[in-house]
Amino acid sequence: MKKAIRLQVLNKLKGKCGYCGDELNGVFQVDHIIPKQDFNRHVLYFQSWVPKFLKHLILGDVNHIDNLMPACRVCNNRKSSMHLELFRSELQDQLKRASENSANYRMAKKYGQVVETPGPIVFYFENYFSPRIED
Repeated sequence: MKKAIRLQVLNKLKGKCGYCGDELNGVFQVDHIIPKQDFNRHVLYFQSWVPKFLKHLILGDVNHIDNLMPACRVCNNRKSSMHLELFRSELQDQLKRASENSANYRMAKKYGQVVETPGPIVFYFENYFSPRIED
């Protein structure tokens, strides 16, 4: 990807990860909101998986600036090739999985080292743009 495009993506959110909101300090990855590998399939057949703010995209728009999100390495690797709502769902299940599968997590929670704050997952970019982008 050209340096000018990468800079444009980075500046979309003033140098923050579009998902978690962490400061990127110039070190970032460019994520495809609608995954690159399934882009045409999503646009043609699975419109319900395409966020409203990307419904204008057509075949071949995989690298359209609107489909590109600045992301920290952790968020981009975790999202992988998931569509946005599947990624949100996976994150939503983190507390449950940690509680079920990690004795360390359960012990830390028992002794007040972890305080759970269950609630809907809202990505940083959803609060950044005004009016709020809704799926």
